[in-house]
Amino acid sequence: MVKELADEYEGQNVLFLDQDVDASLGERLDRWFLGYGSSVSVYLPLVMVDSGNRVSNGSEDFHDVYSLMVDISLRRPATASMVVESERVGDDLHFNVRLTNSSGTTLGAANSATLTALVYEDSMTTDVPVIAAACTTPITTLADGAAGEYAFEVAVGSANWDLVRWVVIADYQPIGADYPFDTLQAAMGP
Repeated sequence: MVKELADEYEGQNVLFLDQDVDASLGERLDRWFLGYGSSVSVYLPLVMVDSGNRVSNGSEDFHDVYSLMVDISLRRPATASMVVESERVGDDLHFNVRLTNSSGTTLGAANSATLTALVYEDSMTTDVPVIAAACTTPITTLADGAAGEYAFEVAVGSANWDLVRWVVIADYQPIGADYPFDTLQAAMGP
C-alpha cells in the first residue's frame, strides 16, 4: 500500500518512512499520539505527516486519505531553513545543523522545539525504508529571524553504510504541550 503511494510521489519532496511501533526509536510515536489527541483505541497503521500536524490510523480509504494528507503538506510553506552536514565517525553519524527560524515565534523549551535525525537504509528489500536509528536534540532559544548552530550525533551501529540515508526534522508545538507538533523544515541526505 505505502509503496504504491511512495511511487506516486517519486521525484517530489516527499519521504515515506516506516517504524516498528513495538520497538519505537526517537520521539516520533509520541508525536503521533499528541496529534491523535484521544484516548480512544487506535489501530495499525498509524500514519503521520508533518510531525503530527496530520495523523490517521486503522482501516481507511488508504490512497485517498493518505494522499490528501501529503498533498496538504506539500502546499504548506516551510517556516525555517536548514543547512545540514553529516559525517560518519565509526558507527555514528555526526550532524552539524544551521537553522534559520522564520516561524513568527521564538523557538525553544517553551514550545518544545527540537531537531530529530532519523537514519535508515535505502534498501530494495523493503517496500518503504525502516527507521534504524534516531536522535532528538532540543533547539535552544532561537528568535524569529535568527539563525542557530546545532551539533549532535546518532549511534547507528552495524549498517551497510553504502545504503545509509538520513532526514533531519526541525519541529515544535505551536499551540502548547497538549497539542500536536508541526514540522518547520526537513532536510535529507546520504
